Amino acid sequence: MPTEASRRALPASVPHADAAATAARAALLAAGAASHDAELFAAGLDDWLHEPYRPSAALEAVRADPPRGARGATLSGSGPSVIVWADDATRCAAALAGRFPEHDVRVLAVSPRGAL
Repeated sequence: MPTEASRRALPASVPHADAAATAARAALLAAGAASHDAELFAAGLDDWLHEPYRPSAALEAVRADPPRGARGATLSGSGPSVIVWADDATRCAAALAGRFPEHDVRVLAVSPRGAL
């Protein structure tokens, strides 16, 4: 989905409960990343602000049957890409490539220093 179309799919406002839940999850995500705690990081992956409005069959399929070692999955960018967070990225990517041969599955490195 083009970025502009993806942005138009978002509502002008969201329920307070959804905003509060997502803010809490963002704090968990940051705390997990900062402390290198994979469980805490995974607890922060749910998003109620944009994912419900950008349906993704790939995201739903991965979440319904995550590959072994996956901690969670999220949309990336405007929604055409899915990131699967995993303890063993190579093994996880191989499983996903087998299940989704029509998709480009890549192993991405995570920078310990963040964006430069």
